[in-house]
This record gives sequence, C-alpha cells and structure tokens, in this order.
Amino acid sequence: MIALSKGVFETIAQISIDDVEQAFAIEPTALKKPIQCKIANNRLNVVAEIKVKYGANVNEVCESLQTRIFQNILQMTSLKCNLVDVRVNGFI
Repeated sequence: MIALSKGVFETIAQISIDDVEQAFAIEPTALKKPIQCKIANNRLNVVAEIKVKYGANVNEVCESLQTRIFQNILQMTSLKCNLVDVRVNGFI
C-alpha cells in the first residue's frame, strides 16, 4: 500500500492553477492557505481559493480549473476527487 500526504494533492492543485491562464492562487497567510485538502472516509475534498483576471468569464475559469484539478489528481495518483470547490476571492 502506498500512502500519499495531503501536501501531494495540494501541490497538484497548485500546478493546475498555474496551468489556467486567468486564475491565480491567493497569497498564503499565517492563517489561511490557498489550497486545502481534506481526506475523510476515504474521500478527497479539495478547496482552492483563487483570484480571477479582471474581465475574464468567471464561470468558464472556475469550470476549467475544477476539471483540470480533478483530471490532474486522477492522472497522477489514480484517485478520484469527491469534491473540487473553487472559490473566487477577488480579481487581479
């Protein structure tokens, strides 16, 4: 059996955000990280807080990012995400 830490999923999600041109992860603070991964009952939940480029279609950016995170985690770890939640925290 191979165990994966939450940090692996956070890194994959960060790479996915970097791949989407009009999405940017929020700056991490002492109290908040831009990407949170929770594993409960063998289910992976990913929450990504982003800023969107001003003038971009927010729905398209969020849908594209959700798909990208889900597919990248599936391809790199063979695990399906139970939930990929993208929260828009502002604009750049």
